Amino acid sequence: MRKIILIGMLLFGFQTFAQTAEMEAFKDVFNAEKKTALGEFMDLETSQSAKFWEIYNDYTEERKDLANRRIELLKKYAYQYGTFTDEQASEIVKETFSIRDQSDKTLWKYYKKYEKEFGAKTAAKFVQFELYVQTSIDNELQTAMPLIDAN
Repeated sequence: MRKIILIGMLLFGFQTFAQTAEMEAFKDVFNAEKKTALGEFMDLETSQSAKFWEIYNDYTEERKDLANRRIELLKKYAYQYGTFTDEQASEIVKETFSIRDQSDKTLWKYYKKYEKEFGAKTAAKFVQFELYVQTSIDNELQTAMPLIDAN
């Protein structure tokens, strides 16, 4: 799990400087590490594995746009830091809430798919893992990002 967080921080921490190909490589490594950790956490029976990963692959594909929006938002924050206008601050907050809202809706959608296929416990375990990873990344980002100066 610590590898996931480290890779996530690399992915988000270097977004301003990385070339597109490098960013895609970071994302690929992050997603592979995350998938490995999820597989260990879920401890699925062989008979469940194929269907679980089929649903998960759909989930990660659907979340790609959210990840890209989040990276762009972080870039915007970094570029505008120290010079925020009220309008720019408002745009960043609106986009933050939009991303969070869509992320929650997507996770809920896939919780229901997993619940239907595997039952509530397995679906809840999936959600628990996803929220842990998301919260860990959010925590690290909040710790690393400077706060907006209201003056």
